[in-house]
Amino acid sequence: MDYFLYSCFEFEQTCKAIPGKSTGSQRWPETLSFLEGHQENFTKFGNFARQIEASLKWYTEQYPVLLTDRKVEMENIAAICAATVMFTLDLRIIAQADSPNTFEALQNTDQNSIWEAIDAAVESIIPNFSYYIKPYLRWVFVKKEEQTWDLGSRPPVGRHAPGAARRHSRGNSDSRGGSGNRRSGPPTGGPRSQGNRKDFGKESRDGRNRGSEDRNASSKRGPQRNGHAEQEKVALDAVRTAVEKLRQEPSLGEVRLNPSNSFFRRLQHKMAVAEGFYSFSTGEGPQRSVVVTRERPEHEDVP
Repeated sequence: MDYFLYSCFEFEQTCKAIPGKSTGSQRWPETLSFLEGHQENFTKFGNFARQIEASLKWYTEQYPVLLTDRKVEMENIAAICAATVMFTLDLRIIAQADSPNTFEALQNTDQNSIWEAIDAAVESIIPNFSYYIKPYLRWVFVKKEEQTWDLGSRPPVGRHAPGAARRHSRGNSDSRGGSGNRRSGPPTGGPRSQGNRKDFGKESRDGRNRGSEDRNASSKRGPQRNGHAEQEKVALDAVRTAVEKLRQEPSLGEVRLNPSNSFFRRLQHKMAVAEGFYSFSTGEGPQRSVVVTRERPEHEDVP
């Protein structure tokens, strides 16, 4: 479930980052027509429940895996997430067009007639994946009440938690049941030798030196980019460049992108598929990167 929600969130961010992504061929045409000013488009289907049913049925025609498959896998998660996110965008517009009360009911709580209609439509039209789609819809729309603390108050954690003093007093008693405090200092056999103290100091200095060496090594890798959004844009721009190169050079079979972490590789995989190409990951550790290719690889690697 968490992986599905995370993947939907990634696709949603991709739609925001790429102009026109959420208004392309993957979107229900009736919504696009409504956004262009044809206000009667939704009403021809009937009431609110019939409108969302019409939207869901269209996505099952565009993404047959919603009906044929029974579980989320690497091969179908891109299509399922695309349909889920696009329907979520449609649902927002349908609710706003229906009435302000409908949209308010969509956000306030999931225990009302609006959510009953949504759940019934999803379970009826996409029964195989309703278990995943319904939590995502609630995650997007339903507002959660955030707990706040008054100025000067302390949350019940740490030494302020109930029973903390009792646990602390038990911790101070020794393991044999005695009530004495723990003793610090040299062992009973006598004071520590100077040799041991010298070795310990050397070890500490070596540890500090290793820490400074690690910091120096990390500073030599180059300046870090400011902001997650900039790194995401660079990762997606690399896919666009690779796709454009493959389209312009028919003899070119694949293009390898620069190494990146698993989060941005997932974004690159999804974008490559959305552009009509295949992709796989290659390399190990920090050198692992995405390869955009024309044909499906025989041995697909994990992201």
